Amino acid sequence: MAKKAKTLNFKPKAKAKKKPTQWIISGDSHVLDPPDLFEKPLAKKYGDQVPRYISDVMNMTGKFYFTGLEYIKIDEIVDGDDSTPEKKQLQDELISASMDPYARIKCIDKDGVWAEILNSTWMLYTMRAKNDRMIEDCCLVYNDWMNEMVSANRKRLLATGMIHMADVNWAVKELERLVKRGFKSVLINCDTRPEWPPYRDRHYDKFWAAAQAADLPITLHIITGNARDPYTLFGEDRGGAWRSTLDVCSEAGPVVANDFLLSGLMDRFPKLRLILSEFEVSWLPYWLFRVRGLQTQIGPAMHLPPIKKPVDEYMSRIYHGFVDDAYVDLAIQAAPHTTMMWGSDFPHTRCTYPNSQQIVKDKLAKLGDKKMADMSYYNAARLYDIELPKSRLIAAE
Repeated sequence: MAKKAKTLNFKPKAKAKKKPTQWIISGDSHVLDPPDLFEKPLAKKYGDQVPRYISDVMNMTGKFYFTGLEYIKIDEIVDGDDSTPEKKQLQDELISASMDPYARIKCIDKDGVWAEILNSTWMLYTMRAKNDRMIEDCCLVYNDWMNEMVSANRKRLLATGMIHMADVNWAVKELERLVKRGFKSVLINCDTRPEWPPYRDRHYDKFWAAAQAADLPITLHIITGNARDPYTLFGEDRGGAWRSTLDVCSEAGPVVANDFLLSGLMDRFPKLRLILSEFEVSWLPYWLFRVRGLQTQIGPAMHLPPIKKPVDEYMSRIYHGFVDDAYVDLAIQAAPHTTMMWGSDFPHTRCTYPNSQQIVKDKLAKLGDKKMADMSYYNAARLYDIELPKSRLIAAE
């Protein structure tokens, strides 16, 4: 008698539950300073030195920005272009949201971003101009405009102010003004000019003291130091764009090591906090290896005055911004993950909009939910004292 065939009951696999979308916070986004922001109030005083939009540079026509020293082709630095209707629409959307706070709120809602730290675009470049008084006046104008920009929603649009460090007394005065306005950080020249005292000099101590007293972190951002940004190179000079990019993206490391850490500055100001913005984080393991060696080997051999603690004990006060760094997992083996903050870089060429949620997951999910949440949300919230929604779930809002 034939055996009865067994009935096999295959149960369909339960679909994996999709995790609900949660708010993220951008620790480094940007605005575009309006076309006539500096020209209107400052042209009479400074003439052709004033930063402004122009349409003709070196026999090239198009949309350019004169920084007060160099020129930038606007289409190259803002994401999107004219090659397809979709890319043109993206660029138009980014430009509009970079000057209009209400358009900006719509964009961050679309991108699942609860709040943004807003840095300049063109004013970053103007920090390299040669006329110090003009730069100070540009900082005043820009900071006033930024204050208006974030007034549309101070919970979600958070201001970083610009401060030129040529005159430390002026810098202290402007810092105190911005503190009263609720700015979340001040952005200074990434490095001192060759003719200035270096940041380790006690000449600047009153500025560090004012920042520490206000509990206001100091931002060092790419572009604002002595290294020339590749987007300002044209003609044959563009052959040096690769080297220029690497110079710009590595400028903060030597400044922090020499002038803030090993000089004893962070001992003199034990609550001072730094933010290294848009330098990414994959350079940290090598940098820390070298700086530890400077402290334990080269410093003693050269009879240099020691700092009070091992270098690693200062790292909780040095924060880092990254956009899409592929080696975050290595960086957190060297420095505390609680000091690292994702940023969208809106609206620049590398910006993650409108796919920020996916990019954050792609880069950080491998680190586990806790670290991903810290680096894309809580680290920035703690550093900048951001008021958070009752629930992080976007659907709950």
